[in-house]
Amino acid sequence: MRRTLAVGWFSNEPFQEVCGRCIDRVKEVFFAWPGVLSCRPAPDYTPELRARQVDDLKWARRNGIELDTLFNCNCYGDIAISPELADFVERMLREMDSEGLFPETVTTTSPFIATVLRKRFPQVKIRLSVNQRVHGSVGFEPIMSLFDSFYATRERQRELAWLKGMSEWAHGHGKTIGMQVNSGCLRQCPYQQFHDNLHGHNRRAQSKIGEQFDFSVFICRENYERGNYEDFLRSTWLRPEDLPRYEPFVDVVKLATRRHPFPGKIVDAYATYSYRGNLADLMDARHVFPKSFDNAAFGEEQMLWDAVRECVSANDCTHCGRCTELLKRVFQ
Repeated sequence: MRRTLAVGWFSNEPFQEVCGRCIDRVKEVFFAWPGVLSCRPAPDYTPELRARQVDDLKWARRNGIELDTLFNCNCYGDIAISPELADFVERMLREMDSEGLFPETVTTTSPFIATVLRKRFPQVKIRLSVNQRVHGSVGFEPIMSLFDSFYATRERQRELAWLKGMSEWAHGHGKTIGMQVNSGCLRQCPYQQFHDNLHGHNRRAQSKIGEQFDFSVFICRENYERGNYEDFLRSTWLRPEDLPRYEPFVDVVKLATRRHPFPGKIVDAYATYSYRGNLADLMDARHVFPKSFDNAAFGEEQMLWDAVRECVSANDCTHCGRCTELLKRVFQ
């Protein structure tokens, strides 16, 4: 087994215990430093929580796990190109360094931040965030000098032939490639940019205001409440059992665990390539359905699931009927 898993730091379960169970599989820990906003709501950092994060990250470093810090807001507002933002990024990295936690990698959505890092911290590796949703080499070529690695777009990552080609292209240009395997978002989610922008401004209270207008940023939840459960099958996640088919083509397998209610369940499943239970419970966001997407049932319908998972028309669905048939067999 290779060390490929990138685990998002979490505090609702014992981080060291969870990762320690599969230490030979965890390659990286990704995290937002206290005071840095990212594409998830920031926790309310108390001195105790900050100390816990520092302790967990030091444990990771002692155990040969690399650190990847996040500056991946989708929006930095009026300071998006400014000395203020450049100095802020530098100050945060200096803080990490003072704790012995200078990261090997910085993941960002911002080409400005990437430029600042190239000039001020040339030793750090820079990774393009999965939230940029670049769909192929044409989009990466203009930014080759800024980024050392990137995430494959979720919208195409299930296509093995495409992923293999992107992997060969990346490695041929001295770059590395990763994928995120447990996104619960809709494929081509039309609200993702809007939703991520809210997180970038840490506007968690906005959801309560939206209720006054019968508005929710969770279009996925509304979509499923209307009974469109086939869209869960059309999404971009992979079963833990699927991972051995894809892992040879990527250097990093990102697990969205930072805000998940059961991060240990996710880490255990993808570390062992095995899971018994409701697949929806592994996804972020975690959706509560009226029935279970039984993981064992997918294995019993392997040929049909393979056809759905690798469907090359998934981004322009023709509603051929395969998802409808699979739903009947796995939604129990």
